[in-house]
Amino acid sequence: MSIDPARILMCPKCRRPGVIAFKSDSAGIVAASCSACSYSLPLHQGLADFAEHIPLDDPKASRAQRVMNTRLFAFFYESPLWRPLHTKLGSGISMKQESERILQWADGPKVETVADLACGTGHYARAFAERFPSAAVFGLDISAAMLDQAQKIAEKEGLNGIFFLRGDIYRLPFADASMDRVNCGGALHLFPNLSTIWKEIHRVLKPGGIFTAMTITMGRGTVERIQQRIMKKGQATFFERQSLEKDLESIGLGSFDCVQSRFTLLFRVVKNG
Repeated sequence: MSIDPARILMCPKCRRPGVIAFKSDSAGIVAASCSACSYSLPLHQGLADFAEHIPLDDPKASRAQRVMNTRLFAFFYESPLWRPLHTKLGSGISMKQESERILQWADGPKVETVADLACGTGHYARAFAERFPSAAVFGLDISAAMLDQAQKIAEKEGLNGIFFLRGDIYRLPFADASMDRVNCGGALHLFPNLSTIWKEIHRVLKPGGIFTAMTITMGRGTVERIQQRIMKKGQATFFERQSLEKDLESIGLGSFDCVQSRFTLLFRVVKNG
């Protein structure tokens, strides 16, 4: 990692960038604090918490999100019984094919910073770290269990340069225009309010930076009726290509490109320069 993460990270209290100081030992981060406002960030299994305002066991989380926050689910997430199986059923392609499409869209001659949002157990964060070995790759998730598993897998695979942190996708802890690439794979449908997320992604991307994602599309017939009920309860969002492209273009994320297969949509947009 050629860039010091502390230069990019933003204090969750005073919202100043470049003021977080870390103390580490062989086991990981042992202390993190803001040099501007003296705020001390909580730590979980050696990972810094930039979202203390959201409880670890959040009562506002949906049922699906609560399940995903468990250590048991995190342990099995990348096993053949879950993510690979659902990817194949939902899109007809493998996780490797899915990530290769995203990486092709994200490729470029000078990628120094990458943020993988709602990173889960770090599948995409690891893929980006392998494709751009000199880049500073950040894996952000709200689930401490997912992040703990992500750290273990990355260490096992020798990818020690990924900076995993607990963070809020609605309030990203990154400085303005600090990211060359932002990605969110298989999680956008879990959030009911996307307008704030789009604005945050636009804020942290550099001009010309690329945002890539995989998400769930709106179905037809019975599937659509079920999805509509879920959305009315504020538990998820399902996407249609045209409206998604329009929403992203309205905040300055253009050059929309996508591949739709079965119930999934992989897409790329670029921040207007």
